[in-house]
Amino acid sequence: MKGILVRVVWKDIETSDNVYNWSLIDNQITAAQSYGKKISLAVGGGLNSPSWLYSLGVQSISFTVPFNGTIPIPWDTTFLAKWTEFIAELGNRYANDNTIQLVYITNSSTNGFEMQLPFDPTPSYTSIAYTDQKVIDSWKEVIDAFNSSFPNHYLTNDFHPVNQSNIVADSIYAYAKQNIGSRYGANGWWWTQNNTSVYPSQFAILQNSTTTNLFTGIQMAHSGITSPSSFGTGGMPTALSLAISNNICYWEIWNNDITNGSFDTLLSNAVCSPILGVEEISDVENNLIIFPNPSQNIFTITLKNNFIKEVEMINESGQTIFRKENINNSQYLLDIGNSVNGIFFLKVTDDKKTILYRKIILKK
Repeated sequence: MKGILVRVVWKDIETSDNVYNWSLIDNQITAAQSYGKKISLAVGGGLNSPSWLYSLGVQSISFTVPFNGTIPIPWDTTFLAKWTEFIAELGNRYANDNTIQLVYITNSSTNGFEMQLPFDPTPSYTSIAYTDQKVIDSWKEVIDAFNSSFPNHYLTNDFHPVNQSNIVADSIYAYAKQNIGSRYGANGWWWTQNNTSVYPSQFAILQNSTTTNLFTGIQMAHSGITSPSSFGTGGMPTALSLAISNNICYWEIWNNDITNGSFDTLLSNAVCSPILGVEEISDVENNLIIFPNPSQNIFTITLKNNFIKEVEMINESGQTIFRKENINNSQYLLDIGNSVNGIFFLKVTDDKKTILYRKIILKK
């Protein structure tokens, strides 16, 4: 065990508007240091947003599934202003703390730590004029806030379908990977061998994330001691083996699965080898050249030390608008024509199955 996931909630830290109680986090840092351990830090809002927030006029929705309670509407402007203000204060206090190794990007969601939104809220999604793009834009603002506040820490977030759609998750992953770079990796807080088929799109995000960083992570969805059947055949050990076989090398195991002792041999002997080392990641990232950028319609894509296998162009809603496969050359001329304009993400896969993302800008 290398460290501890510290989960605290917004309402317990910012007890009144701009009044902070940092002792919960400070005490955990002190405890971790006394044992020579590191910390992954997650601060949740959502259900645990402070009550004073609603007195400022923040809109909310209530629900009973998958949890039970009330959360701020993620794209509410006042909520976003106060949440990003809190993130800035969090960074002011802990940006230089090296006991904290990894910081979770969190937003208003059904429990504040994971990505999913309520299944059937009150008022309804129709009445609050829900769109995927509003949620995506909310996440982008929050991602930028965490990236600015913690410029030297690893950053991650959980991925789930949102309102029965994968568009939000796909778009957020592309945006975070492009803007944070090698300090960013995806995470799944739903991990069992059963759930990889329940969340196939999010499983694909995790698999992609392992190709460019060392800390793509999973959190076991249950305790292997108290709920072995919830994992499916083989229980928690098989779930761990599945993570290892997919090169997912950062695992959050439930506390009682560690203290019980039943899995001591399993966890002590577990070995995982990520696909790339940090130095290799940096080298491959630097090998990709896209010129000119911005461009009116033509981009020259060059990969200095590898062949380009596939090029995919993704819009800001996460939709693929162009894909070229089986290129097998170190250079590719991407001609967009005159049909689109704006900011897009370019996904380039090389002959070693390494996937790189770049932001490109089309200006007509």
